[in-house]
Order: sequence, then structure tokens, then C-alpha cells
Amino acid sequence: MSQNRRTLFFFSFLGVSFDQTSSLFLLLKLFYSNYFFCSNFSFLKKSLEEKFGRKVWLFFLLVCSLLFSTFTINAESSEISLQTAIQKLRKAKQRVGYSANDMERCLTPYISTIVENWNRMPTIYRQEFQALFQRPDKPGSFGSVQGLPLIFKSTHFRYHYTITGPDAVPTEDISPMNGTPDYIDVCADAFERAYHIEIDLLGFKKPLNDFWMLDNGGDEKYDVYFFSGPWGGFTMPEWPDRVLPTAATYVPYFGMNARIYDLSGKSEGKRFLETTAAHEFLHSIQFSYNYLMPRWFMEATCTWMESIVYDGGLVDDGDNIDDPDEIGETDAYNDYSHLLRYWFTHPDWGLDVFDGWHEYADVIWVLYLAQRFGVDVVRQVYEETTEGSYREMGNFYDVMTNHGTTLAEAFKTFTVWNYFTRDRDDGKHYFNGHRFPPVAVHLDDIHNQYPVFKHFDSQEMPEHFSSRYVVFEPSLRFAQGQASDVNQTFAIRVDGGDINDSEELNRLRISGLRGWGAKLIIEGSDGSVNIDEIFTYSRSQEGQKTFQNFGTKIKKITLILVNLHPDIQTETDSISYAAGVPPTGKLSTPTLAQDANGKVIISWDLLDISGIKEVAIVRKRYAPSEDDMDNDNLTPLEALNAADKNGDGIPDGNIEIVGRIPVTDTKFEDTTIFADIDMGSQSFDATEVRYYYAVVPVNELGIMGAPSIAADGITPVLPRWFSATWGFLKETSGKTILPPLPSPSAILLLPNYPNPFNAETWIPYKLYEPSNVVVNIYSATGKLVKKLDLGYKTAGTYSDKNKAVHWDGKNEAGENVSSGVYFCVIKAGKFQAMRKMYLVK
Repeated sequence: MSQNRRTLFFFSFLGVSFDQTSSLFLLLKLFYSNYFFCSNFSFLKKSLEEKFGRKVWLFFLLVCSLLFSTFTINAESSEISLQTAIQKLRKAKQRVGYSANDMERCLTPYISTIVENWNRMPTIYRQEFQALFQRPDKPGSFGSVQGLPLIFKSTHFRYHYTITGPDAVPTEDISPMNGTPDYIDVCADAFERAYHIEIDLLGFKKPLNDFWMLDNGGDEKYDVYFFSGPWGGFTMPEWPDRVLPTAATYVPYFGMNARIYDLSGKSEGKRFLETTAAHEFLHSIQFSYNYLMPRWFMEATCTWMESIVYDGGLVDDGDNIDDPDEIGETDAYNDYSHLLRYWFTHPDWGLDVFDGWHEYADVIWVLYLAQRFGVDVVRQVYEETTEGSYREMGNFYDVMTNHGTTLAEAFKTFTVWNYFTRDRDDGKHYFNGHRFPPVAVHLDDIHNQYPVFKHFDSQEMPEHFSSRYVVFEPSLRFAQGQASDVNQTFAIRVDGGDINDSEELNRLRISGLRGWGAKLIIEGSDGSVNIDEIFTYSRSQEGQKTFQNFGTKIKKITLILVNLHPDIQTETDSISYAAGVPPTGKLSTPTLAQDANGKVIISWDLLDISGIKEVAIVRKRYAPSEDDMDNDNLTPLEALNAADKNGDGIPDGNIEIVGRIPVTDTKFEDTTIFADIDMGSQSFDATEVRYYYAVVPVNELGIMGAPSIAADGITPVLPRWFSATWGFLKETSGKTILPPLPSPSAILLLPNYPNPFNAETWIPYKLYEPSNVVVNIYSATGKLVKKLDLGYKTAGTYSDKNKAVHWDGKNEAGENVSSGVYFCVIKAGKFQAMRKMYLVK
């Protein structure tokens, strides 16, 4: 139903005639176009109530608010609402009467929001903000009141200012005494210093210049305009140079506040001008990569750049940049330290929150990336955005892969680093970590009485890409060795919302960016600190670690719950944790068998019921067609949480809990064998599949006891409804019908070799009849990496190195691609096949 028909329906429901509804539509248009400026609001209210009744008036207001809400930017992609940007820029036009407390640090994201949504805005708003697109020194512009007639030039910049009127800069000219206000000299030195460090030393792209523009400020130098307003600075995206759906580049100019000294004094004002210049110049660099990269990351990296350009004169500042270090140099950390306090107080807020504070405080994420992977990592992320800014942190994903890790692992490790600040700084994490605030731990997340259980629903749990810290300290009972008869045994269990959607499961298993992470910081009584992790099973998102000597050798354990979804969450998601003594009850070693219908029967005996409420059945799969590489039996650790055999921070997807039954039951029928395998795969071979099982006692809080593992696995026989030769069988009226034979024009994609590979691999295939053959290589994020057009091929097997498809590990641009999972899709006519390949460097 269209919006107009929906509105007609509601008005009719309220007893309003069609003619009256038409009149209301006209009023809606008039009211909406003047939504913020309607001076006759009371008159309109009275008229509508008299003509249509109070119900219609109230509904009229509701429709108006809904209409206005349609002009709000989607917070998932742009982070700032158009309404917020409009309000911020209206306030920014104020010339006098504002104080330091009214200041907006940087107007760039709000200006960018207006620019990005210009064609979607109502006419009345475009009329209001049309002046924004005129240079600030022009009459009637968004900028100066009386013009900016004075010019000062430095090597790369041209500065426009005045010394009269409300936009006048301080006229003091002492150091140096050169006929130019010191205020301008300070900014000129700051912008040139920023240029030297950001371009010459760090290797970022130069901002686009305005040489070819009709109004270019006088020459091709980067223009800086000084005028007054309740803001610190901004970078204006003046003219698009290249525009793609998710990427654009712009020619910039800069705005700097002319009254900073009046607001914060000369000493503090000088520091503010210097850091603002470093901040805004990086914005102009961002515009040369992709003006549409995530706004929060733009502000976070600009804040980081402040401390790169102005590090307080530290010679050994940990960044390996040969920057000028001067006595009395500004220390930009002092400029954002209060923002870090804000961030560390809310570690459970999403990384991409944009509220005027959090985006700047996200500098902590950039500090982490730069210190762990090198300062060039920021430029690498910028480079990744040049072809598009991808959702779900896709640009970060590619860069982390290039550094030999995964984004999931990097973010989980980030949450660990955030623990080691202030008094917990151990000198192994953040440079000068003792200066950073301590991460907040909710008082009700500090435990010393057990057992304990806590559940967070979708409204209470940590937001996407955020974390929550939980502390477990020994109770007196543990400290005295009374908690268990086996070395003070203590268990921590986490349980997130199930992931049942196959597409979501695939994303988790490939990228790790779904579900939950659970890092553990284990502090010993001898001062030692160990980092561990509970890897959750893919589907059920649960896992457990069990510890000995809690209260003696272990003095504290901190659990970090990490939400690994990089985007918005579903309302059904949740996370819980439980901690305490595991059940001491025992189960016998299970036996395995298979019945005529293909079910695997797991049987055991109950040896000791103590503390057991139910029994969990854990299964491990080995199937080469699913790229499983571990054909060993379950270990006791794997029966409690998933494994991570390759150390990429992503839980292996071949272990899961397949059932839970009451403690009184001693038999379980696994009807889901082969359900976790693509039996339609051309590489599927049922005789290679093997399953391993364990039965685990579970108490009333879900804490698991000692697992009992079947002595050996089982290679199940295919169910009667499946044929290993032809695939699935169909039963109709008691008759078994084979599907048709494969078409002679089908293509068979064989396993590539070597796999995993380094630098190059060969991809064999079999063609059943002549056809044109094309091979596409995709990254794990679905991005086309390489297209290989093989042309017309005759029927036959192409398996030798001189016949198979050869891929040299390079993309379309001839660049070496990073380590990771790649998908090979081969097409012959209307047929295609796919395989996973692993590049490891």
C-alpha cells in the first residue's frame, strides 16, 4: 500500500471525507515545507480542530513527524541524521554571544551530511543552506560578514582573513614581527607542519587542488578562511572530482575560527589552533581517497593525527616517524584525554556511535591499530576505501587480512588492550597506557559469590562491535580450598543467541564477524598474567573454560564479552554468562552405533548423578569436502568449547552441541548426520566422513562437568534416501526415482593444488562438452578479485599444470592479494561450480 493510500485510509477511518482529505494533503505540504518556521502554528491548530476535530489534528501532527523522519539519514550507513546536521549548521552561523562551552569541535561531518543529501532535501532547506556552497569571503556566503580582504601565503596554503568586524583575528604581531598577525603565523606553521608530516613523512595522497576552478581563492594553493562562529574548524567538500555509488573525491578548502584566543586564552588557544590544523588537513586528505568513508572513522583518524603531528616533543614516541620534536611542543593527548574517559566509561557502545563525542574518542581504536600494525595501517584503510566504503567493516577486513590476521581477532585483541591501562598498564600494550583511563566495569559484574548467572537481552547486551568486562574474584570458600574436592575447580560459561540462518553461519565461519567472542585475562597470585579465550560453537554460540587452583594460584579472572557483529543486531540476540563449580557427577564412556534408518545411536551409563540436570551431546565432524583438516578424536577441551586450529581467531565450525536430554536418559539418537555437509558438492564422498562424540554432564546453570568421550568415531552409512552416485533420491507413491543423469555439458571443478597455497595455485576441471569457460576469483567478502576468461575449450580433463587454470595470486590490477579464503567459480555455458581456496603467506 502506498503512503498516500495509507494516509487516505487512516483519515477515512477517522470519519474524514475524500474532499476534506484532499484539503489536508495540501495543508500537509504547506506545513511540512515550513515545519521549523511555521509562525501561525496556533492558528493552524485551531482551524483544523474546528473543521475536522481534535482526533484529526493529533493525527495530522503524527503524519507530519513521520514525513520529516523520512529525511533522516540511515544511521547504519551515515551515522548522522540530516535533522542533526541542519541544527548544527544553523547554530554555526551565530557570530557573537557564544562561549567556549557552545563550541562544536569540527563541522566537517555535518557539512558533509548536507552535501551528501542535498538533492534529497526539501526546497526550503536548500534555499536556507545555498550560501554554504559559496566561498566564505564572498558577500552573502555562509562565512564572513564583511569579507576577508587580507591574504597571507605559505608554501602550500593561502590564508584569507580580516582584522576588523566580528570576524577579525587578533592583531598582535610580535613573534615574528612580519606585518602579519601572530594568529595567522601560528596557523600557517601548523598547516605546513601537518603537510610535511602527513604527506612527506607518512605518504598520504595530496589533497586535490582547485587550480581549475573559477573561484579558487586566487591560485592553486589550499585556501584557509578565518571567520567567527561556535565551532573550531571545518573542511569543505567544495567540488566533486570523482563520484561512484559508495566512493567520491572532492576538492577541499578550510575554515578556521578567528576568535579562539577570545574563548580559551592565548596559550590554550594556540594548542587548539595547532591540533585543529592537523585534524582538518587530514580531512582534506580523506577527500582525495573517499569522501564517503565512514564518518566516525574519519573523525577518529583525524583525532589520532593530532597526536602524530603534535606529540609533546617526545623523541621516542613509539610511532617511528622522524617528526620535528621541539621544547614546549603541544601535546595533543591533552586535547582528547577527556574524550577517552567518555569512551572507556562506555565500552559496551558500538564502535561506530556518532554522538559528537564518541567518534573522536574512537581514536583509541586507531591508536591500537597503528601501534600493533604500524602507522601506515591508516593509509592502507584509506586505500581500501577508494573503490567503495563497505558495510560491516569490510575495508578493515581486507587490511587485517593483508596483515596476516582477521578483523575478528584484531577486535577481540583490542578489547584486551583496553584492559591494560592506567594502574593495569604492564608496558606490553598501549604506549603510555598509564595515561589512559581504566575501562569501566559495572559494579554488578564484579563477582565473589558463586554460583552466579547473568543474562543480557538485546536491549542490555553490548552493542555491535563493543564489549563488556566481567570480573571473577575468589570467595573465601575458594581461598580456603573448600569449593571443590579437586583443586578449587572453577568454570566460566558463556551462551549467546543461536545462529541458525545458513548465510549467517557461513559469514561467521569465513570471517568470524558474527556471534560472540569471550576473551579471558587470568591473573596469578605470583603476578603472572595469561590471556585465554572461550571459542563458542558456531550455531549455539556457547562455550566454557574450566580452571584449577582458583583462589590459590589464580587470584582473578576477567571475562570480556565481545559482540562481533559489525553492524546492527537482531532483536532476538542475547548473551549470558555463568560461573561456579562444575557438576561432579560422572557419565560412562559412550558407545556408538547406527540403525537401519541412518541414525547414530549414542549410549552411556549414569555413574554419579551429583549436580547433573541434563546431558549435552557434543559432536565433531571430519569431512574433507567441507575443508575439515582435523581427523582426530574430540579432546576434553573441544567438548567444552570450539577449537581454533589455525589460530586466526575464528572458531572452527566442525564442532557443535547436537542435543540436550534429561539426566535420566542414557541414550541419544543423532538424526542430523550429514545435515552439516553439502552433499550436493561434487567433492562429497560419504566414505570420507567421520563423526566423533562426547557426552557432558550439565548443571542447572548450564555449567558443564567432565566430558566422557567415545573411544573412537563413526563413519556413518548414507541414509537410504541418498545415493552416493546420483545424489538425492525422491520417493513418489512408494517408488524410488533417480534424478536425471548429469548433463553432458556440465562442468566438474576439481580441488586446486596446492591448497593452501602461497603465491600461485592450479585449478583443474573436467568439461563434458565444448564450451566457453570463465573463471572468477572472489574474496571472502564477495568482491571480484580476478577474472580469467579461458575462451572456447573442447571436452576433456584439464588437470595437468600445462592445462589447468593457473592463478598467480594477483588481482585485476596486478597486485598480490592478501592471505585468506578465496572462492573459485568456474562457468561453462549455463553451468557453474565453486570451490574454496586458501592463500597463506
